Amino acid sequence: MYAINKAYGLDTHFDKLWRRINDNAHPKSLEFYEHASQANYPIENVAKLEKFMDSLSMTSKSQPLLQTERLLKIIAEYPEDVVNGDYTSSDVKVFMTHVVDTSWLVAAKAAVQTLGIILNTLSDDVLSLNDEMLYWDSVLESPWSLGLYMIQNSPVVLWSRFRKAWRHANSTNNRRTPGQTGWMKFYESVPKSDVRQKRKTLSSLKDMNASSIGILIRKSFSREVGDKYSGDDSYGMFNESWQVNVLEGVALMKLLLEDPEKESATWNYEEHINMAINQEVSSMRMHYCSGLSSEGPRFVMSQLGYILEKLLPAYAKASATTINNAGRPHYLVRFWLPLTLALFSTSTSLELLRNKRHELLEWVANFGSTTIEFWNNWVVDPIHRLIGTIRHDEKSEIALMSRNSLEADRASLERMVVDFILDRCEPNKNDYDAFDTHVITAKVREGDLTPVLKAYENDLRSPFVGTIKGDLVRALLIQIQKTKVDVEIAIGGIDALLKSQELVFGFIGLTPGIMVSYATLRWLYSLLGSRRGLRTGKQQDQLRHALRVVHRTLTSSVPTSGDTLAFRDYGLLICNAEVLLSKARTILKGADLRSFQEDINELVERDTIDRQLKVVERMGASTTQNLSHYHGYYPSPSVYLESATTKMAGTRNYDFLIKLLLIGDSGVGKSCCLLRFSEDSFTPSFITTIGIDFKIRTIELDGKRVKLQIWDTAGQERFRTITTAYYRGAMGILLVYDVTDERSFQNIRTWFSNVEQHASEGVHKILIGNKCDWEEKRAVSTEQGQQLANELGIPFLEVSAKNNINIEKAFYDLASDIKKGMDTSKSEQVGSQGVSIDQQGSGLNGSAGGKCC
Repeated sequence: MYAINKAYGLDTHFDKLWRRINDNAHPKSLEFYEHASQANYPIENVAKLEKFMDSLSMTSKSQPLLQTERLLKIIAEYPEDVVNGDYTSSDVKVFMTHVVDTSWLVAAKAAVQTLGIILNTLSDDVLSLNDEMLYWDSVLESPWSLGLYMIQNSPVVLWSRFRKAWRHANSTNNRRTPGQTGWMKFYESVPKSDVRQKRKTLSSLKDMNASSIGILIRKSFSREVGDKYSGDDSYGMFNESWQVNVLEGVALMKLLLEDPEKESATWNYEEHINMAINQEVSSMRMHYCSGLSSEGPRFVMSQLGYILEKLLPAYAKASATTINNAGRPHYLVRFWLPLTLALFSTSTSLELLRNKRHELLEWVANFGSTTIEFWNNWVVDPIHRLIGTIRHDEKSEIALMSRNSLEADRASLERMVVDFILDRCEPNKNDYDAFDTHVITAKVREGDLTPVLKAYENDLRSPFVGTIKGDLVRALLIQIQKTKVDVEIAIGGIDALLKSQELVFGFIGLTPGIMVSYATLRWLYSLLGSRRGLRTGKQQDQLRHALRVVHRTLTSSVPTSGDTLAFRDYGLLICNAEVLLSKARTILKGADLRSFQEDINELVERDTIDRQLKVVERMGASTTQNLSHYHGYYPSPSVYLESATTKMAGTRNYDFLIKLLLIGDSGVGKSCCLLRFSEDSFTPSFITTIGIDFKIRTIELDGKRVKLQIWDTAGQERFRTITTAYYRGAMGILLVYDVTDERSFQNIRTWFSNVEQHASEGVHKILIGNKCDWEEKRAVSTEQGQQLANELGIPFLEVSAKNNINIEKAFYDLASDIKKGMDTSKSEQVGSQGVSIDQQGSGLNGSAGGKCC
């Protein structure tokens, strides 16, 4: 991105200059065409140059660069007519000056396009090389990975040795026996040396490409591209300063691509490049920058054609060959074992499928039909019934009995009672209501069967007579019918109650199907969502890792005399910043992404390492907030990089700043101790530290706020070069060993010697024995630890990160000793000079100014 921004900025400057040249020359006027005729110069060439200007212009940053084939086509179509001579007529001279300026602008724009293509090629190579180096790092990471690589590569090794043995056996000049030539020495069969050699080859090519990127960014078109190089007169604005700028960029591109190995082997790389460029530019300046001539642009275009057609493809081919030879093995080599197993097991699998095909098809059919029936019967139908209930559809009403059943039974009861009364009783003149059918019916509806019951009671006195007459049986049947009606009335009440809650029962009937469907969909969503969550978490880890790589590039680099990065480190910074931005694009959106892009540009454009580190610190703080906002990532109170917000505001919320460093073998529990102290938590499955980790905690000592910067280093051998760079700024160092691992205890002397060699003089140290709670596994006694501490002359303490034993005491004691030393140092400075000095000194005293590294 930065290379594209640089090319886009240069192209924008050239467009502004082109507009000024056109405004002064008026190429569309009649006088302009008359001047062309007087100079005997084809006017169509001017139109062709203007067309090239439009074709080479960058319209946007999204797709600013032309394809190599398109650029080569423009170079091939460049006019061959030469403008060279001393023109007496001022009008003709004005016209020819316009032609020469336009030619130089076309050449400059083509050079900018070529620069962008070369930078993109080199950046892609660096990223590819980095991926291959990471692959070899993973192979060297464990014996299992190395053994797997040996198995994968065994057919290639055996075939290579067989061919070598066959060649030696058929050679007449070789006196060794086939047995001696067939097998090399034992150390040649060890794959680790082969892996390390390939990684070293890739690392050398990566450094070379990174150096080329840094040189091209800093040295090409390094002269100021602005109006101060324009001429004071109206014409000839592309003066000698502009021309030298273009020639210098073309010479640099050609020099780096012609013989990169020669330049990379030079002891003083920058001095050699400057010397070679100065010699080349001086020669070209004499030939192509004197007088009114278009030889210079033609030379530039021919050189660009040579670079794009010959040098760049040869360079890319050599790089691809190196990557193929020293990179990861071919996929057939890496996957021949599982492919072979799959090939041999294919027949068995197919036979099993053929024999069980009917059962499998039946199982699939049953599963499908069961799913469909469940969906129709327990989801679709209940939903239809529920909709019908809401619409008061009679077919969907819940009922325990028929609507007309109660009325029919009641009418039958009324007729039975009326007939019984009329047949049994004699008319009474004084009581006509007793024989009124309407009155009888009304009483029956109210449940009053008194006449029938009286007759039934009388018949019970002489049951035989009542039975013969039939009245007893009729009374009994009437009571049975009355019971039936009462039951139906009760059921009718229940039915009315159910109808009042009809919608509730509809939802209850729908619940099982909905619950099962929801559980199934939830399971599918969690199955797919977990993968998406893993992918999002992986993207976040990649972003944090890319930010750490940028920070490591700055901290592990060796600054030049001007406190700037060397060419190689600057090229690596640009490539790593490009990777960082690509990772950020997958997570950040909108304004956050634009702010991140601004930080990337500021990071690359900063002139000193100190300012670049401040930009990285700001990016680390903003990235943590953005991850929390977008994906629910909640970082620990101590983020990876120290927030620079208070620094930028010029305020401090602490009185002392102390930098502590945890060192020791891998697996002794340094990260667990740091996590226990900073967050008061413990995890038994902690991930191995990669390079450097970083946390912050502010404590109070003697009424003062002390900010502790605690750096956790990796214990693996391959990170020693990185971690030793952090020794110099440390004010306190905790040497940690595992009381259950005697080897980690024995290695403390080695760590102590590294501290004495790389750390500042007078740095405070303390010996820590972790996992003291694991008594049954203890391999190092407390007396041995104390004896070693006495021998080294440092305090000693046994701790347990798991059970939180003496963790606080270890850090507080070390910080207290450092603070006392800082107070003593500051008092001595005040007493000797009479004023308070708040500057960085050396060793321990340097921390008094609040800056430790």
